[in-house]
Amino acid sequence: MTAEFLIEADELLANYDPRGALVIDARTPQAYQAGHIPGAVFLSTYGCFIPDSSQAGLHAFAMDVSSRYAAIGVTHDTPVVVYEDATGMRAAREMWILEWLGHRNVRMLHGGLDAWRAMGGDVEHREVKAVPSKFEPTINPELVITANEISQSLDKGSRKLIDVRDSDEYRGLDNTVCCDRRGHVPGAVWLEWTSFLQNGRYKSAESIRQLLASKGITDQNELVPYCHRGARSANAYFAFRYAGYARVRNFIGSMHEWSAHHDLPIEVELPTD
Repeated sequence: MTAEFLIEADELLANYDPRGALVIDARTPQAYQAGHIPGAVFLSTYGCFIPDSSQAGLHAFAMDVSSRYAAIGVTHDTPVVVYEDATGMRAAREMWILEWLGHRNVRMLHGGLDAWRAMGGDVEHREVKAVPSKFEPTINPELVITANEISQSLDKGSRKLIDVRDSDEYRGLDNTVCCDRRGHVPGAVWLEWTSFLQNGRYKSAESIRQLLASKGITDQNELVPYCHRGARSANAYFAFRYAGYARVRNFIGSMHEWSAHHDLPIEVELPTD
């Protein structure tokens, strides 16, 4: 099974025409220079954070990233494919942002550049010069959830918060330098984002559903993944959609935002002797 937001390497290889689609390499500049899909342009908004997921904060973020997409030629009419080395968090975050901005034809290369190479796809090293465009966001609010919404409904309703960081981050034994506080959002269950992947691709829908069921999650729940900056959670967001869950929203502000607001509660799992 391949979801509508994924494209397999053999399909892309068979139908690829850089004149009809925009392929975005979401890795690092160094990785792009070392070899990329022919015709692909480089762009990464991985360093763009949302310190405030209020309406004003989300609007500012939308305008920032929209200008970056316009600079590389993204339009609402242009089919877009994003990729990195495998099915990772950077490409997933770009795809989630583009969907949130209202783009209706964006897909992620399932298996990434590794899958492209395995199918015999060529790479090139030249920098592809982008042709700027106009790209006005038409926000889809159903894809995102704010810190305020979460804080107002902790321990209420059918919403399930899923912390997809590593175990030490979840337990409060480690954290990212720019996070003010360690720990996790109260009530969040832990499932690391890599548990939904195998060999650089998503596991089967059934396998992903079994993992979520082990945490008491059903189709009746609204799923809200979060991490540090909304990248690992974007990968999990699409894993959940891939597995057939209808109600999924990404907390794009994640712990970078939550930990900075000291009026918001945090749980820490103390180590045992």
